Amino acid sequence: MKFALIPAALLSLALAASAFAAPTAPADGLEMVGSNPKKVVKFNHSTHKAIECTVCHHPVDGKENFAKCATAGCHDDLAGKKGTKSLYYVVHSKKDVKFQSCLQCHDKIVAEKPDLKKELTGCAKSKCHP
Repeated sequence: MKFALIPAALLSLALAASAFAAPTAPADGLEMVGSNPKKVVKFNHSTHKAIECTVCHHPVDGKENFAKCATAGCHDDLAGKKGTKSLYYVVHSKKDVKFQSCLQCHDKIVAEKPDLKKELTGCAKSKCHP
């Protein structure tokens, strides 16, 4: 009877583990829109696949959170440019952010590979704002 419980226990553990796994990333071309709809950022998960999901999708109240940045209650201030609730601030800040901002990461890569500067740090005609 004990041996019959082992497969059931293993199945339960596998299901529980899958519940905590990262969700499947959305298709490329995800649009991040702030207060200026002319400066939409096209975000492609495929070009960021070498980065762990948890770098951007950081824990909230000690629990993993795979919500979008601008989810209600997160970085949903789309008009402001300062403060942790501002989407603009958490994307563009170069310092004083609890978790790494997009621009901090891009600057780090450009320091290692200067030939990528135009693609990764400029506003107009960069990979961020095509």
